Order: sequence, then C-alpha cells, then structure tokens
Amino acid sequence: MALFMLQFASGEDAVIEADAAGRTAAGEIVLECTEQFGPAVRLKTYPVDAVAAVFRQAPLDGGGYGWVPQPATGTWWCY
Repeated sequence: MALFMLQFASGEDAVIEADAAGRTAAGEIVLECTEQFGPAVRLKTYPVDAVAAVFRQAPLDGGGYGWVPQPATGTWWCY
C-alpha cells in the first residue's frame, strides 16, 4: 500500500491509501487496490476537472519521506 495526497480543484486535500494511482488517457485520476491473486479493483475515479494535483509519499534524496508530485498531464501509473 502507498499513500497518495490529492489536491482537489475545490481547495480541499485528501490523503488516501491505495496500491496504485494513475491518470487515464481521458485525464481521470483513478485509485486502485489489488489482492495477491486477483485483478485490480478500482476504489475511486475522479473526473478530469476535479483534481488539481496528485502526490505520492516516498523517500526523499536527503533522507526522510515527503510528497513527490506526479505528472500534471499525460497517462501515468504510480505504485
């Protein structure tokens, strides 16, 4: 599991635990959970205009953990 922070267009932030986050070709932000022997299950899908930014909590170069921004455009997946 990983921690993702979503900054919404409304100005609110949410920290969500999921196995993966991604941006689809249509621009939607999706959060997924996977079982060891099963397919990925989509936990939540956010419309393209609802999310302003996505971050993943990850190790930083100088040590410790912080919020690493994910690409603002294009298709991507982060685990």
